[in-house]
Amino acid sequence: MVFSLFNRKERQDARRAREAMLARTADSRPGPGPDTLAAQREAARRTEEKINQIESEMIAASAVARAGANRPPMGPATAARAEAPTVPKVAHPAHAAEAATALLGDQAGAMAIDVNGSALPSVLEEAAILYSNGQAQPASLALRQALADAGLGSYQTLAWLMLLDLHQALGDRPSFEALALEYAARFESSPPGWNEQLGAPASAARAAAVNGTAAVDFPVILDGSIAAQVDSIVAASARRRETMVDFGRVEALDAGAAEHLLRLLKHFEKSPNALVVRGAEALFASARNAIEPGRRDPSEAGWMLALQALRVLGRQQAFEDLSIEYCVTYEVSPPSWEPIGSAIRAGEPASPAAPAPVAPPRPEASAFVLRGDVLGRMQGELQALRAHAANRGEVVVDCRGLRRMEFVAAGDLLNEVVTMRSAGKQVLFVEPNYLVYALMLVMGIQDLAEIRRRKI
Repeated sequence: MVFSLFNRKERQDARRAREAMLARTADSRPGPGPDTLAAQREAARRTEEKINQIESEMIAASAVARAGANRPPMGPATAARAEAPTVPKVAHPAHAAEAATALLGDQAGAMAIDVNGSALPSVLEEAAILYSNGQAQPASLALRQALADAGLGSYQTLAWLMLLDLHQALGDRPSFEALALEYAARFESSPPGWNEQLGAPASAARAAAVNGTAAVDFPVILDGSIAAQVDSIVAASARRRETMVDFGRVEALDAGAAEHLLRLLKHFEKSPNALVVRGAEALFASARNAIEPGRRDPSEAGWMLALQALRVLGRQQAFEDLSIEYCVTYEVSPPSWEPIGSAIRAGEPASPAAPAPVAPPRPEASAFVLRGDVLGRMQGELQALRAHAANRGEVVVDCRGLRRMEFVAAGDLLNEVVTMRSAGKQVLFVEPNYLVYALMLVMGIQDLAEIRRRKI
């Protein structure tokens, strides 16, 4: 993309024109309605395409206006262009350079800032845009598929870091911790740590470390959504001698959760690596409360999980009593008692500890701070940023507390960076999370400003 450096009046006119045109995109932004991943991806694609088209129209229109005011005496080539009935419609901002050069000649190149297209793989672009527009689940699915894609090359690490930050932004600490175990085994390095300032309030998340072994802690209510967490534990277990899970906080579960937990226990029964089950009593009580003697549920998973929990606890008599109730309910032979085996053993539940207060990150010296979710046109933030940058040659924007930036807001921020660069200012963005960082790459902000990446 090429953004011409107009004079003050032209920049103001262009900004007003762009604001008027961008207002038309409000109805195009994806909302909570689409029911399928394909529909949500299409909605995000249409949003990006609409904004790109409007951006291009604004650039081309401003270039035409400037050409009309400052056109030199026409030579043969210029006269031929003047006779053309219309200006070709620019389909994407990347083509705006060609349009501006054709209209303004070499003068356009002397007054332009080049913004290269994104070099990100398409799957990471898609995930960044989906997340920016509030579609976290489709973004998670896209990133999960990208983890095993060897074709990403050096961008594969970024896919892992984006997914870790997505779990963090959603407050999903169990999934974060499980994926962090996989990350450590995959890259043989320490994974990012949990940051309370970036995470949404976590209703189902905490993790502990006991004797150097990370414990994956399950939330209070379990349902079929724990499938991804179980998958992560199973995948990471192949590279760990011992895995620890904690059910001490569990109070209720359904048949879907029971099926996935049975799969977890079955995996470790056949695995050479160990599983330590903390809070097995709470797991048994929750499974027992989900079933009722004489009631034939469509799935027997709740019964089987309760029996497996008794095996973990080594309570043979209670196992045989419950197996008789199962036999009467389903009119089948009762399961027979077998020790759980040496690979799985019960452990003591962790004692809950009050979380230590976490102070917000101290802002960079003389930095403008962006925090939380930046949505919509971010007019208030931009007004404050302009005031902050007014008397500074170097503008530092602290993004360490920034959770999400909507696509439209990122477009406005890009325009503001262009304006600051045209005024001779240098811009630095400090440690955005990797989802916001990827969005900045999609927008081309890295070509105009320095982005200091967060340390692992």
